[in-house]
Amino acid sequence: MSRSPRAARAPLLLAGDAAGVSRPHTASGAVKALQDALCLERVLREGPTPAAALERYADERTAAGAHLVALGRRMGRAQVEETPDWAAMGQEEVDVWFRGVLAGTRHYLYEQPGAGVTA
Repeated sequence: MSRSPRAARAPLLLAGDAAGVSRPHTASGAVKALQDALCLERVLREGPTPAAALERYADERTAAGAHLVALGRRMGRAQVEETPDWAAMGQEEVDVWFRGVLAGTRHYLYEQPGAGVTA
């Protein structure tokens, strides 16, 4: 798991997994690439210059990549490194455990419909 210190600096841009590779627990590779593409399209359309648009892209997507890497580390630690006794847990216990793992985080898979997750 790694992330770049900055997702873009003119004339270069990193997107998708090139900008930050997270543990597979986040199930977000394709979604992150789509979010990167949508952000790039928007900032290029709105930005006064390509260089300014890249700076804006970097501001938004570097933070999103850092969030995703941190979430992957947290989920991986909980699911792999500090594995609970799955066999002793029923569905309700798993739900409570997983909500605890994700407490205070956001992710497109774990939000309520219509919550408008942007990272």
